[in-house]
Amino acid sequence: MMCEVMPTINEDTPMSQRGSQSSGSDSDSHFEQLMVNMLDERDRLLDTLRETQESLSLAQQRLQDVIYDRDALQRQLNSALPQ
Repeated sequence: MMCEVMPTINEDTPMSQRGSQSSGSDSDSHFEQLMVNMLDERDRLLDTLRETQESLSLAQQRLQDVIYDRDALQRQLNSALPQ
C-alpha cells in the first residue's frame, strides 16, 4: 500500500507567502490531478490484474481436472474394447 506524502512547508516562509504557495499555479494543480488520476488508474489495473490471475489459476485447475477425467475415461474405453 502506498502512503501519500504531502509537500513540505518551509517554516522560515512568512504566512502571507505560504498562502500563495499553497494555491499553486494552474500547471501545478493540473500536474497534481494528473498524478492522482495515474495512481487511481494504476490501482484499477492492479485490481484487474489480480482478478485475471485468479481467473487464470481457476481455469488452469479446471483444465487439469478435465485432462484427468479424459484420461480416466480413455483408459476405461480402452479396457472395454476388444483387442
